[in-house]
Amino acid sequence: MLKKSLFFIVVISLFIFFNNQTILSQDNHNEEEPEKTEIVQSDKHQDETSNHDETNNHEEHGGNMYPLFFVIIALIIGAGTRHFLRKSPIPYTALLLIFGIGLGVATRTGLFEGSLSALDESINWAGNIDPHLILYIFLPTLIFEAAFAMDVHTFKKSVTNTIILAVPGIIVALCLTAALVIGIDKAGIGLSGWGWSIALMFGAVISATDPVAVVALLKDLGASKKLGTLIEGESMLNDGTAIVIFMVVLLGITGAATGNSPIFEFFRVAIGGTLVGIIIGWVAISWVRRVFNDALVEICVIIAAAYLTFFIAENFLHMSGVLGLVALGLMMASVGRTRISPEVEHFLHEFWELFAFIANTLIFIIVGVVIAQRTVFTANDFLILGILYIAIHIIRAIVILIFYPLMRNTGYGLPVKDACVVWYGALRGAVGLALALVVVGVDDKYIPMEIKNQFLFLTAGIVTLTLLINATTIKYLVNYLGLTKIAPAKALMIMNANQYLRQSSENTLEKLKRDRYLSRANWNKVKKYLPKEIDIYNSENLQIETIAETRRRILEQEKSSYWHQFKDGLLSPLAVRKLADAINEILDEGGLVSLSKRKDLEEMWKTPKLLNTLQSWPIVGKIAQRLFFDKLTVSYDCARGFVEAQEEAIKLVESMYRAVNREEVDKSEEESLAIVEEEINENKIHGQTFLRNLRKSYPEIYTAIATRQAIRSMLNYERHTVERLEKKGRIESDEANKMINNIEVRMKKLIDTPPSIELPKAVELLHDVPWLRDIDSKTYAKVVDSFQNKIFSVGDKLIKEKGQSDGLFVIARGTVIISIGDKIIDIFGSGNIIGEISLLTGLPRIVTVTAESPVTALWMSSSNFLDIINESKELENRFWNMAGIRFSEIILGDIEPFNIWRQKQFKKWLKNGEVVSPKDVDTISFTDKIGVLLYGSAFKKENKKNPLKAPVILEKTEYNFSSNAKVFICKLEKEE
Repeated sequence: MLKKSLFFIVVISLFIFFNNQTILSQDNHNEEEPEKTEIVQSDKHQDETSNHDETNNHEEHGGNMYPLFFVIIALIIGAGTRHFLRKSPIPYTALLLIFGIGLGVATRTGLFEGSLSALDESINWAGNIDPHLILYIFLPTLIFEAAFAMDVHTFKKSVTNTIILAVPGIIVALCLTAALVIGIDKAGIGLSGWGWSIALMFGAVISATDPVAVVALLKDLGASKKLGTLIEGESMLNDGTAIVIFMVVLLGITGAATGNSPIFEFFRVAIGGTLVGIIIGWVAISWVRRVFNDALVEICVIIAAAYLTFFIAENFLHMSGVLGLVALGLMMASVGRTRISPEVEHFLHEFWELFAFIANTLIFIIVGVVIAQRTVFTANDFLILGILYIAIHIIRAIVILIFYPLMRNTGYGLPVKDACVVWYGALRGAVGLALALVVVGVDDKYIPMEIKNQFLFLTAGIVTLTLLINATTIKYLVNYLGLTKIAPAKALMIMNANQYLRQSSENTLEKLKRDRYLSRANWNKVKKYLPKEIDIYNSENLQIETIAETRRRILEQEKSSYWHQFKDGLLSPLAVRKLADAINEILDEGGLVSLSKRKDLEEMWKTPKLLNTLQSWPIVGKIAQRLFFDKLTVSYDCARGFVEAQEEAIKLVESMYRAVNREEVDKSEEESLAIVEEEINENKIHGQTFLRNLRKSYPEIYTAIATRQAIRSMLNYERHTVERLEKKGRIESDEANKMINNIEVRMKKLIDTPPSIELPKAVELLHDVPWLRDIDSKTYAKVVDSFQNKIFSVGDKLIKEKGQSDGLFVIARGTVIISIGDKIIDIFGSGNIIGEISLLTGLPRIVTVTAESPVTALWMSSSNFLDIINESKELENRFWNMAGIRFSEIILGDIEPFNIWRQKQFKKWLKNGEVVSPKDVDTISFTDKIGVLLYGSAFKKENKKNPLKAPVILEKTEYNFSSNAKVFICKLEKEE
C-alpha cells in the first residue's frame, strides 16, 4: 500500500508539473513571438546571439522545473506541519495559510534572492498561478473527495437544509453583501466605482463557504455527524451556486453572455452539470463492476471520471462542474460502493483521503503566497475589510434566521446550538480566492485595475480572517455549547471497556511473568504501559440512556456484519444496501425505539404490485415473472443476512453480560442488556419465519442462493489457505499471487454468472394435485397446457370479494387466507382450487383470497376452463363437487345447528354430500336432508309459481328443479 501511495504522489506531482509546464511554455511563446525580427545579422552578431540563446534555454529549462520544486517544498511543509504541529491549537489549513503568507512576504521583500533564487522563482510561480489551474486541478479533487466520503444516508436527511442554505440562502447573502458594498460606496467610505454588477459578483465570491478546517475539527472533537454533514454539504453545493452566479454576472460584464435570461441560464448550468455527473457516474460504475480486485484499474477509472466530469461540464458544455462532481461523488458513495471490489473499497477511500490532503496542502499554501504577493491595498481598504468581516457574520445570521423556521422542522432539523456552529463556521477559502483571481485577469476595459485590486484584497482578507479567527476559535464555541459532551450511558460503556482492557492486559502481564525468556524484565516499567484508569461516569438519566446506547452499539455491529458478509461474497450488492439503509433509518431514532420495530423489513421483503399485474400481459409476462423472482431472491438474501447479523448481535450481548458480571457495575446496564436481548431474539424469529416460508414456497431460490454461498465459501477458504501458506513460508509470494489470481478469476465468474433459478413448470406443480388423478392423458395434457405460473408476495390479493370472475387458481406453493369481509373462514395450501364457484355459477366472487406467505399459483383463463369442462364430463363433476362443498360451507356455516359445530366435524359432514342434477332426479325431498341450490332454480312442490334462484338453502319439504339446476345435498345428522 505504501508503494502505491508513493506512486500516486509522484503521479500527482508530475501531473501538476506538466500542466504548468505547458501553460508556462505557451506563455513564453506568446511573449516572444512579437519580438521576432528579420534575421539579417553579421557572423559576429550571430555568435553572440547563439551564446545568448543558450543561456536563455538554460534559464527556460530551469524555469519549467520551478512548479515541481514548489510542489516538493509544499509537501515537505505539509508533512512537517502535520507531524510537528499536530498538537497546535491552530487548525492544519490555517497553519498552511500562515506558512504560505510567510513565503509570499519573503519573496515580495527579496529575502530569497541570490543563492536561493530557485526557491524564490518557485514561490513566484505559485504567486502568479493561473486561477483556472486551481479550479481545474484542485477543485475536482476536493469536491469529489468530500462527496465520496459523505455518509449518503445522513446527507439525504440533511439535503433539504443543505439546499436551503446553498441556493436561496446564498442568493439572499450575496444580495445583502452587494447592497452593503453599494452602501459603502454611497456613504463615501470607499469602493467608488463599484456598480451593482461588480457588487453582485463580489457577493457571490465572498458568500461561498469552504469549511475544511471546521469539518476536520468537528470530527476530531467528536461532534455530531449530522452537523458536519450539513456544513460540508452546504459547502459543496454553494460552491456550485456561487460559481454559476459568478460566471453569469461576469459574462454579462465582459459581453460574452449567451443572451438567455439569467434565471434560465442558472437552471441550465445547475441541472445540466448534475446530469453530466450522473451520466458519467453511471458509465464509471458500469465499468468498475466488471473489474474484480484490481485497485489500479478501479482507481484510475474513478479519477478519470471525476476530472472528466468537471472538464466536460465546464469546458465543453459550460455547465456546473462542481454540481456534476457532487452528483458523481454521491453516486460512487451509494451505488458505487457495492460495485467497487470489497478489497479495493477501503484502499480507494484512503487514496482519495491522501489525494485531498495533498490538494489541501498545496492549495492553502498557494492561497497564502497569492495573498502576500498579489494583494495591493491602502490604509482605507483595511477599514472596509473590517466592516465586511463583521458584516458577513451579520448577513450569515440574517440568512439563518430567515430560513430557520423551515430548517428546524426539515430532515434532522436544526437545533439552536447547531445553528450557532453553522453560523460561525462559515469560513471562506480557496474557491473564493480563485474566482477573485479570475476577476483580476479580466481586461481593464471591462473592470478598472483599481477595482480589481480592491476585489482581490478584500476577498483575500476575508479568507485570511475567517481562517485565522473563526477556524482557530470555533472549538471553544463547540465546547461551550456542549456539543462534544459524552452522554452518561456512553461514558459508562467507555469506562467499562477501559476497565475490561486494563484487566485483560493485567492478566496477560501475569502470563508473561511466567515466560522464562522474559523473567529478567523490569516489570515495574512494564506496568507503566498498562491502560490508565478513567472515570467519566455520570448516572443522570442512566436507565433510558443505557438502553439507547446499547441499541446503537448493537445496530452499528449489525451494520458492520452486513458489510463483512458482502466483503466475503455472502450478500449481494443490492441486499447489503437495503439492509444498511434499514439500519440507518433505525439509528436516526437515537436508540429510543425497540430493535424489533422494523416495519421497513416487511416492506423490503414485498414485491411491487405492478409485477403481479404485468404477469398477465402476453409479451412482458415472462420478463415480469423473472423480475419477480429476482426481487424474491434479494428478499431471501436480505432475510438470511439479517438472521446471521442477529446471531452475531446475540454473541455481542453475551460478551457484554460477561463484562457486566465481572465488573459488578450498576445493575441498570444488566437490565438494559436483558431488554435488548429479547428484542434481538424477536428479530431472529421474525427473520427465520420468513426464511422458512420462502424456502417452502420457493425451493429454487433457496437452492440457488445456497449454491452461491457454498461456492463462495469454498473460494474464500482457498484464498485464506494460500495466504496462510505464504505467511508460513511454504510458498513464495509470486506463487501465492498466481494462486490468488486464479481464485479471483473464479470469484469473478461466480459474480457474473451466479447459479440460475430454475422456474418450476406447470406439469411439475400439478403432478400431486388430487382432483387430477386418474384423468385421461389427453385431458391432463390440455389442463397442464392451459395453466400459467403466477407469483404473489405476502399480502397480495389473488381474488377480491364481489369482483368478477377472471379465471381459476390452483395453489401450487404457499398458503392463502380465505375471508369474507373481516372474517377469516379458512386457510388453503398446496393443491387447493380457488375461483371455481364463480366460473361454474356465474356469480360474483364471494370471498377475498390473500397470500399469507409467498405463493406460487397456477392460473387458467375462464375460456380455457369452460372448454375443458365441456370436453370432460368427469372433470366437470369433480369441479362441481368441490364447489358444492366449499359453497355450502360458506352458506350453511352461519345457521343452526352448523354454527355451533366444531369446524373439523362440520367439514367431515360436508364431505359426505354430493352434487346432483335434475337429469338424475325430478323431485327431491329434504325432510331428512339439507341442500344448497348452486345453479338454476327450484320450486316447492306445493308452490310452483314462486321459483327460488341460486344460491339458496333447501330444507324441510320437496322441491322440483329447472333442467340446468345443480344442487348440493347432504344427509342431516345429529351432533354426537
